[in-house]
Amino acid sequence: MDLLCHAIGFSETQLSNGADPERSPSPLRASEPHPKQTPSQTASNRRCHICGRCYERADHLNRHLKSHENARPHKCNRCSKSFNRADLLNRHQAAHDRPPAERPTIERGNRAATACVACVNAKAKCQDQKPCTRCQARGISCQIFGDGAQSKRGRAASNLGSRSTLGSGSQVGEDNTRDERFEGNGTFSSEDNRHHMDATSGLYLSNSMAEDSALDPTLAAHDISTKNFQYDTHASNSTYYNEIQTSSNLNNTFSAYEDITLQGDGQFDNDFGLVPRSSYFSQDLDFGMWDFDLETVELAGLNHSNTSLSGTDPNQSPKPSTRAPKEASKRYAAFERSPWIWTPTKNDQTMIDQQDLNLDEDTIPAVFTPASPAAIIDEFTSCCIHHKERDKMLSLVFAIPAATTKSPYLPSLTLLNSIIQVYFVQESFKVDQLIHVGTFDPSKTLPQLHTAIVAAGSSLISTPAIWKMGLALQEVVRHSVANYWEEDNSHTRNLQAIQAFMIGLDIGLWSGFKRKMEIAESFAQPIIIMLRRAGAFAPAANQSSADPRLEDSKAVLESKWRKWAERESFKRLVLHLFIHDIQASIGLQKPPLISVTELRFQLPAARNLWLAKTAPEWRDLYLSSHPKQDVPAFADAIHRTNLRQYSSQADIPLTAIALLHGHWGQIYSLSESRKFFPSSKSTHRLWLHTAYTELYQDLSSFSLLIPSLTNNSTRATLVAEFLQMILHISLEDLHRFAGKFGEEETRKAGEDFAAWAKTKEARIAIWHAGQVFRAAKVLMQAQNRGFNAIALYYATLTLWAYGHAVSIMEDHLPSTGSQNVILNEQETSSSTLFLASSQGLPFLSVPSRDSSGLKSLIALAEPDKVLGVARDIFRSNYPVFEEGLPPLVENLCILLKDLGSLPGSRISRAPSEGVAR
Repeated sequence: MDLLCHAIGFSETQLSNGADPERSPSPLRASEPHPKQTPSQTASNRRCHICGRCYERADHLNRHLKSHENARPHKCNRCSKSFNRADLLNRHQAAHDRPPAERPTIERGNRAATACVACVNAKAKCQDQKPCTRCQARGISCQIFGDGAQSKRGRAASNLGSRSTLGSGSQVGEDNTRDERFEGNGTFSSEDNRHHMDATSGLYLSNSMAEDSALDPTLAAHDISTKNFQYDTHASNSTYYNEIQTSSNLNNTFSAYEDITLQGDGQFDNDFGLVPRSSYFSQDLDFGMWDFDLETVELAGLNHSNTSLSGTDPNQSPKPSTRAPKEASKRYAAFERSPWIWTPTKNDQTMIDQQDLNLDEDTIPAVFTPASPAAIIDEFTSCCIHHKERDKMLSLVFAIPAATTKSPYLPSLTLLNSIIQVYFVQESFKVDQLIHVGTFDPSKTLPQLHTAIVAAGSSLISTPAIWKMGLALQEVVRHSVANYWEEDNSHTRNLQAIQAFMIGLDIGLWSGFKRKMEIAESFAQPIIIMLRRAGAFAPAANQSSADPRLEDSKAVLESKWRKWAERESFKRLVLHLFIHDIQASIGLQKPPLISVTELRFQLPAARNLWLAKTAPEWRDLYLSSHPKQDVPAFADAIHRTNLRQYSSQADIPLTAIALLHGHWGQIYSLSESRKFFPSSKSTHRLWLHTAYTELYQDLSSFSLLIPSLTNNSTRATLVAEFLQMILHISLEDLHRFAGKFGEEETRKAGEDFAAWAKTKEARIAIWHAGQVFRAAKVLMQAQNRGFNAIALYYATLTLWAYGHAVSIMEDHLPSTGSQNVILNEQETSSSTLFLASSQGLPFLSVPSRDSSGLKSLIALAEPDKVLGVARDIFRSNYPVFEEGLPPLVENLCILLKDLGSLPGSRISRAPSEGVAR
């Protein structure tokens, strides 16, 4: 309760004035007498730490502090009433001792026998004739307490779930109120002394608050009058993150409650709040009248509903759409053909694809072409295998029960080595590289790891015969590593065995084949448990024992290098597994298995140390960069505002990308909390709103630093935009709307999206979805695969669902003078205005198919064309049009095509435009 009052007090007394909540007392109203105060009287021990109010005496301050607690420790021993102050209890008990005839009466004179609620709140004169003159003049409802205006607390609590909350625009019903009297001392009292505000005293839930309740905590980024946040603007400023944290962002923290105030006559306005602005109070005001039971007060704040779609109310029945999505059953059929739904059959079994191991190499084109970077390929000739290693790999194939009678065999040594080099070349471009090339010795490597490397390299080659062979070898890896662990349980701590299994999971998870995707999702937990129990998540002991010295002999230096490389390999394996788990949790909508706060080891070493090819080179680099300062633990790096200060000692790009993925745990937790906690309770809604606001602010601020921390990595930018998007939209609800869960769920989701599309949360979601499109468009060739493809797919569904929702709105017809908001370009004043106030129409900009130099604008109200834009982005990332797309990308494109070809997806009133760009 202290936190609740503290938060609301800040939002109204300090934050609205931009003051420091720990320093500035609330200003008094100019018309009120302001007693002269000495410095001693305004000392910190005379100031309320919650609202900043100052008092001359300590006992007055103590009495004031109790008003924030809503505690009533002083109970009457003759009745059920309780009070927050002893003097109020004494006065109440004195009334029990007097005969009824001697009890004081109030001389009303010409006062009304029963005042209406509005006049009571305003302490204004009322009349017996209802509606009273004052309510008629102001055009407000004139109701009295006695006519069932409020209910007992138990009835109110039971009826909270039936209230219509944000976006309803209706007044709370009378059956949710209770009988309450207004005493002459200016305080409310009632049966059981449970104080509720009259549900009819101007307590309105406005559409405007629902419209703007999904606040952007980095509101300055969406305010025309302030600076625009651009990646290129602040990417090079290493102190910008710190500036964001120390700036006046407190004004944005509770900006949802900016309209919490009292009108001039003392009434609550439509956006009902809990505490009036500071200008309404004086130091001698009796705070007893504000002692409400906060559990049942309706706050006009952000409504995170009990459903997955935030911004919609599960108890509110949306108006059925007259143009609901059609052909829902056909949508479900499209999902049955997609990778998202798998129904196993008796033919799905181990090594069913064994025949794919038998390649006809005479029909396979060369793996390396003249355009291949020969210099880079030659760097990895030391990783090539010989006949002995190939024979060991073949023995693994024979050890697995065959699904067919045909004997399998492996490709030639030349082709296998070419595939191995492809794998290491591709890995050299990744920040989470698994295998330390400098200490990699093919003759001392497990055959399971060799097989996994060949399988992963094969999946990177577009020739169908080769990538099919890679998928067959991935099955071999999964079984052979499991057998290796079962033979000797100490092997569960073997680095190479876990690396091989990890590579197999990477291949299967985003392979595009239903069975392999499900198995890869299921088998991640074993190695997470192995590494956690092996202490790989914890800081390493005696790290300094591996530090090199100039006087080390060659043998000692080599031993230290290999020991250091193994320790760093475990770190990078854990981070790689963590990123893998987060991406699987996002893409498959399941709980994450690893929390970023579990990772207590020191940050991974700098990349130049990791890439050192010899022990002397490693020693020279190590000594030149150590020791400058203590490198923090990974979990502690979350709170470091300037990670680049460790760039000579730690791998900052890898750290930044892993920390970025770490935000998903909080996003998922917030999403689950929205489903778990009832939206009818104001305390829950306030807590959810605060958690959302702080999380979005932290994520937005960290995303601004991503380009500078990751050397302008497009893939990292794509992930940052995608995480900001899914904070505002449920991916599960997108699949509900798209038809994955059947016709009835599609219809319900359509109604939810119709309400969601009107909120600011929806506008923020589609803006970040457009930025995902923008990042996906400039990915390196053949990089729009795996999780990158998943991110683009979900961003497409977000724009598509929003387009369906707005296309059936009567008020969405294009109006003269409406500005075009381009979602997949840099932020402009028009996009800022759109995010803040919904002014403008959202479009996607796509290149013209001719050579005219024009760009076409695709309106989101044309959802089928939005799907076409996404398919074009997928296709353009693979420039060789004669070759097929990776299986996952191909399946996603087919699903998008099926969704766009259904009759229900061709709903549009806004034509595309061609404009000169």
